[in-house]
Amino acid sequence: MASDAIKKAKILVIDDDTANLNLFETILRDDGYSNVLQISDSREAVSLFSYHEPDLVMLDWRMPHDGGYEVLQALRYVIPAEAFTPIIVLTADTSPETRRQALTAGATDFLSKPFDLVELTLRLETLLRLRFMYRALRDEKSLLEQRVKDRTRSLQRVIAELRCSNLPLFSVNF
Repeated sequence: MASDAIKKAKILVIDDDTANLNLFETILRDDGYSNVLQISDSREAVSLFSYHEPDLVMLDWRMPHDGGYEVLQALRYVIPAEAFTPIIVLTADTSPETRRQALTAGATDFLSKPFDLVELTLRLETLLRLRFMYRALRDEKSLLEQRVKDRTRSLQRVIAELRCSNLPLFSVNF
């Protein structure tokens, strides 16, 4: 079962079909996700993404105006390189070329419609777990780097004090 943090993750659903948006919201809410954002106009996807900074994006591939490919390209400029924000492409287009194009453009996963409900929810949970683990590792790395900097400064201070006191830095007895 998914943790509370995962169930509170922000999920952005981008699909031009309101019936699909309603279906995804129902599926996600029934599975315990409480923070679902929806958008039907793909031209607004980047600004909504920037404002809400979702933890995961569910993206339709075939949409009027900006399709999934164009949205993925635009999100490349918004998502920081050091971030891991999973993007799942959901489409009725099952061609291998579309799958390759989506994954090459930056999608993390790809599901064909109609999709298996259990598979969808399991993939969502897995990708959200990966996101939260990635963020925890990134935060731990940052903390460790700060500790190294602090200890290096302390060591440099001690060395400077020893030099000022004219004491030998190292003594070797043979």
